[in-house]
Amino acid sequence: MLRELAQEQEITTGRVNICALSKQMGYDRKTIRKYLSPRKSPLELHRQQRKSKLDPFKDHLRQRLEQFPRLSSVRLLEEIQSQGYTGRDTILKDYLRAVRPKPTTLAEIRYETKPGVQAQVDWSDCIYVLPDGTRKKVYCFSMVLGYSRMRYVEFHTTTNLTTFLKCHQNAFEYFGGVTQEILYDNIKVVVINRKNPSTASDFHPAFVDLRDHYAFTAYLCRPYRAKTKGKIERAIGFVKDNFIYGRIFSSIDDLNNQARQWMEKVNHQVHGTTFEIPADRFPKENLRSISSIPPYLIKRYEERLISKDCYVSLYGNRYSVPWQYARRNAGVEVIDQRVLIAVDGTVICEHPLLEGRHETSRKKEHFEGLLKAIRDETRGKMPPVITRTTTVSTSSVEKRSLSEYDQLCRGAKDAPTSA
Repeated sequence: MLRELAQEQEITTGRVNICALSKQMGYDRKTIRKYLSPRKSPLELHRQQRKSKLDPFKDHLRQRLEQFPRLSSVRLLEEIQSQGYTGRDTILKDYLRAVRPKPTTLAEIRYETKPGVQAQVDWSDCIYVLPDGTRKKVYCFSMVLGYSRMRYVEFHTTTNLTTFLKCHQNAFEYFGGVTQEILYDNIKVVVINRKNPSTASDFHPAFVDLRDHYAFTAYLCRPYRAKTKGKIERAIGFVKDNFIYGRIFSSIDDLNNQARQWMEKVNHQVHGTTFEIPADRFPKENLRSISSIPPYLIKRYEERLISKDCYVSLYGNRYSVPWQYARRNAGVEVIDQRVLIAVDGTVICEHPLLEGRHETSRKKEHFEGLLKAIRDETRGKMPPVITRTTTVSTSSVEKRSLSEYDQLCRGAKDAPTSA
């Protein structure tokens, strides 16, 4: 306020009238002159002249930071304490903030794709909340079209290959077509051995089958460089913040049902980057229609040994088989959401594919007659029963302790009874 009034006087009269300002502000002329003086206040001069305990060590700190800019304050404090520093770490931290070299940040280039060229795909971990407050972990499959920013999401309890391929089918059906190329992270269900260029990598055979069926080119983002697939990264963050956060879901089915409704809403809202509505830009994508592509049947074949308790282990889950085939070699074929188990080329049972892990699909009829067979086999291996004779010579009677009779009685109780 005082300096503003002084500037107005200087502009209008060509000089600053201390007396006029003193009367106008109600302060002594010495006070007015002191605060208009360009010299620093006595307090500032005192602070400048005051010595710091850190002063003798500043040259050492600057040299260390020039050599190793990322040295922590903890490490530097240990060094100067060994040289005699007795001050606190707060002084050191304030000094380091002022002198530490600032990291240079490279400018970024926003990569925009032409219509119909690229889609980006990725998995992400998510947590949703049940009505009772229980928190459940699921995996979100996301696909976003590069030009229009149309989004597709669905949730699963596993990220196995079969689920991954099925998610592609569902996304293609939702969009009604396929882009020329799809960009992926370096995940094991896509790539076995990454090479340069990424299109020359060793891809998973089952993924290659899907890729060739829909005739798109698979690209891999640069390792440890998530920004090369920034569109899908931002889309995943949007799913977590805008859809999952603060909502309650009764089950994973409810989660997916609400996700469908949410997709329809956000795909018809203005996008934060393009400032256009994705659904309005979508017709320009001109995707290659999947109506001209034959239906893709997801198949996967594995060989397994049936366990002695009549189960086959597959992708972390167990499937029962008829007990007569225990300890036999079996061929297990996954076709879409079905698991077919065959022995010697003949299918002996079928199960729905389990999505989670450590789950069991058990059919009661697979174990019918097993208990009777176990009992019959046990009887065949039991020692013959000793029958009593009508006349027994006292001299031939063997003497036994009572503890042996107790063991015989317990063995009789534990013996299987007749069916």
